Amino acid sequence: MPFDLYLPFLIFGSRLIILPIIILLLLIYVKIKLFKIKIYFSELNIFKGHKKFYDLNGIIHFHSTYSDGSGKIENLIKIAKRLKADFLISSDHNTLKPKYDGIEGYYENLFYFAGEEINTEFGHFLALGIKDEIKRGNYKDVLLNIKKQNGIGIICHPYNWWTPWKNFSVKGYNGIEIINLDSQWRGMNPLYILLVLLTYKINSFYSLHFLSHKPKKTLKFWDSVQKHNKMITGIASIDAHSNVKLSKKIRIHFPKYEELFSVARTHLLLERKFSGRNNDDDIEADKKLIVKAIKKGSCYFAFDLFGKPEGFYFEAGISEGNNKEEYFTSGDIINLKKIKNKIQYINFYSGININYKKTNYEIVLYKNGKKLHSAKNKTLEYKYIIGDFTGRNERGKQRESNFYRVEVNILRGYKKITYLYSNNVEIFGE
Repeated sequence: MPFDLYLPFLIFGSRLIILPIIILLLLIYVKIKLFKIKIYFSELNIFKGHKKFYDLNGIIHFHSTYSDGSGKIENLIKIAKRLKADFLISSDHNTLKPKYDGIEGYYENLFYFAGEEINTEFGHFLALGIKDEIKRGNYKDVLLNIKKQNGIGIICHPYNWWTPWKNFSVKGYNGIEIINLDSQWRGMNPLYILLVLLTYKINSFYSLHFLSHKPKKTLKFWDSVQKHNKMITGIASIDAHSNVKLSKKIRIHFPKYEELFSVARTHLLLERKFSGRNNDDDIEADKKLIVKAIKKGSCYFAFDLFGKPEGFYFEAGISEGNNKEEYFTSGDIINLKKIKNKIQYINFYSGININYKKTNYEIVLYKNGKKLHSAKNKTLEYKYIIGDFTGRNERGKQRESNFYRVEVNILRGYKKITYLYSNNVEIFGE
């Protein structure tokens, strides 16, 4: 048959193929455009915790024009205010110049101060609460300088393939960045990274929600280094630069500060609010309040992208005989060597003010990184019998301390998102 007779059939056939592809692409576009994951919280306050705290949320670790970021501190403060953060801590590389330039202080309800990200031979180290700039150098010297200034040192992005931490046997640090958004996206499957880049302009929320994947290596390391009286605090860090280098002269502001500032927060559990007063003494006192809470572990961290946590609590309760129960929270130590013969069990409690009718969730209790108990769509209550404990670690060696924390998972069809991580309660002398 001559080709001109085939032509109408080829045109008609190609249309039959192209049309479904166009429709499919349009459906995918609409699905991405409208994509949203929202946690619904109860309108009624169902908080059942026994200890009351002020839950103050903060944005930790970002870079400005003082180092390799693209945003000026003053503009980033405005963004953080708009996003209703309670505190903001910058961490420009090897400089404390924002402090020296007098930018620290209160901006209405937002408290800002400068930290420093310091280069060491093992990797990047975050210093908070220091008064004087620390030069890059040997880890031990940097750590000693931080301690002399009554600051705290935190290991940055330990498993970031670009700038990982190189010595996991070091001692003396106070915390670890469990969530680091720069590491989160660098650690994704390359196909997901491509998907993020392709969909960012369509719906930035869709792109950024992939950052909520669980950092399993970092969590495993974190659980393994907890020691008696040397609990290691976990935090969420933004590590925002908004300054992707495409060539020597071309840079793009991606992702935007405003979007990254919305993804993850560290929440402090404080017995008092900040002073709100802009004098040197109160600024230093409030800075110490934050540093002390982080050092102790009186905090938790969450992906606030899906909704600001409301009513979260995690407690361990003990009672001697018929006495009133005493409660301990993240960062606390229960010393059973003093009271072991007087109590038979420990009660664990955890809850969050999520409306389970609209958002399915579960609370999981971990002991030394291993799942111990869970509760779905309700508060967690677990009675731990002291006599049931073997007191040995995985290698069969006697262990004097055990560490308990919780995670809150959001269940959405087949997808599970670990939304919130608490810090540990230590039980010493089990």
